[in-house]
Amino acid sequence: MKQQSCSLFLTCMCALATVQSLSQAPGYNYVKEIVIQETRIPDGPNLSNFPFLFQVTDPDLRLAAHGGHVENGNGYDIQFYLNPCDTKLDHQLEYYDPVTGQVSAWVRIPLLPTSVDLSIFLYYGNDTVSVSGSVSSVWDADYSGVWHFSDDPSGTAPQILDGTAGSHHGTANGGMNGASLVNGIAGRALQFDEINDYIRVPDFLYGQELTVSFWFNVSEVNGNAYQYLFSHGTWATQNSLNVYIGENAITTPGETHNHGMLKTVFRDSNDANNFDTLNAGNTYVDGNWHYYTVRIQDFGGASVYVDGNLIVQYVVWGANTFNPATDLFFGGREDLHAGRFYGGRLDEIRVSTAWRTSNWIRTEYNNQSDPATFFFLGPEGPSAGFCYPLPLRITGFSANRNGTAVLLNWFIDSAPDTTTFYIERRTGPDGPWHEIGHISGKHQFKDPSPGHTDLFYRIRYWQGVVSYISETRKVNNIKSKSVIRIYPTALRQGECYAEFPGEEIPLRASLLDASGKLIGPLGMQPAGGKMLIRFPVSPQVTGLYFIRFDFEKYSKTEKILIQ
Repeated sequence: MKQQSCSLFLTCMCALATVQSLSQAPGYNYVKEIVIQETRIPDGPNLSNFPFLFQVTDPDLRLAAHGGHVENGNGYDIQFYLNPCDTKLDHQLEYYDPVTGQVSAWVRIPLLPTSVDLSIFLYYGNDTVSVSGSVSSVWDADYSGVWHFSDDPSGTAPQILDGTAGSHHGTANGGMNGASLVNGIAGRALQFDEINDYIRVPDFLYGQELTVSFWFNVSEVNGNAYQYLFSHGTWATQNSLNVYIGENAITTPGETHNHGMLKTVFRDSNDANNFDTLNAGNTYVDGNWHYYTVRIQDFGGASVYVDGNLIVQYVVWGANTFNPATDLFFGGREDLHAGRFYGGRLDEIRVSTAWRTSNWIRTEYNNQSDPATFFFLGPEGPSAGFCYPLPLRITGFSANRNGTAVLLNWFIDSAPDTTTFYIERRTGPDGPWHEIGHISGKHQFKDPSPGHTDLFYRIRYWQGVVSYISETRKVNNIKSKSVIRIYPTALRQGECYAEFPGEEIPLRASLLDASGKLIGPLGMQPAGGKMLIRFPVSPQVTGLYFIRFDFEKYSKTEKILIQ
């Protein structure tokens, strides 16, 4: 099971004796912590050089003239750091709105862990910055082309810029103009008119492994042919990759199953025609954004993912060289057939000469489809002195049911009485976190009526401008019909019996005090159809206590009186 990190516990490891060596971003007045949530990253290997989408609309990130703290009208003084002290991260600013504070930026994370939260830091507010800090090294050597589609297609050709070092820029054709720029999945996107709009990129691709991905949004396919989203290489010949959607009025015999069908036809230097093996379904013509990925393996096999999920795969295609003879076409087929243009939106087309893992693809989808749940953005603070050690941390944390309530207790190594702790809860392992209360000067919180479902709790607190997050604690679903019988319920000696009608045997038993604080484990021993519970840990005082029984999928507590 994955564990949450005690984010941040980055104290920047800068010894007081070497404060002069700190290299926090000079001249930047403000900083915020960005906590990437590990629960939104599937289990699997850590992800190297992952392009993380940071996308928010934040009043603090408005231009200073509009009430925010960014000083450059293009957002050039927005920077990202791996920790509060040093290690500037490569980023590419795709979109910035100085009036609203909307920021869309891609940040290269050298190593994105899949089992713990990761904190990076956003710096801004530097009136000396006048040039862009965006760099193509956001995209490592495995990326051979990345097109954000945030460029004005009515500008000087080639208008559609490639974000990688390869500079494979595209030229807008047809009737595309400034009005073709629309809201996208990241910043802006391009709308294609299904008449003659397309983007043409000079041919550059050669290899065996290949991953192509993009976002598409289409609301109707009312014609009697096909709409091409991506085309490289002459359709139905070797060395070609074509992605298209069947229209609803196709009358060709044997083709009616392709109404609204998202189709992929790939052929390397050795593959034969097979037009239906990578059909991905006909449920995507709905006016919503969908994330398409096709993955070609150098040892054979082609797979299509939609919205991060594997939809269809074919083990025969692939394994030979792939070297199309045509240019790349986005929104039309390579021969510019009049009945093959696309009528919808496209955004973020990427071509990689690498075979991306399934957890990489799913993480891309989770990050880009819903940035608000993929990371947490902390409060604004002054950057001055941000690198100094911060000693406060939570050293223990428990969450246990007490009847219909849940009691939370935590311990700290040191803290002033004024520290405020914010309690956050979510339902289910992937639900959004919600703050349910806060408390100052105490290390206990009662959630009175959270319900009977599986619940998850964590504690967030700030010291200076750094937000810390505790580990997550799960409280399992109450099985309301199950009954645990304990006798005697009033003890003078250190043992009692428990029966579990209709229950599985618990994994463990623990003793809690009246406030729900864990005292210690209890021994369990089968005894003629019931369970003998022993108390090796003697309470200091008599009174009301609880026994918590932990089953495989839930926990229950029962009262016990020690006299």
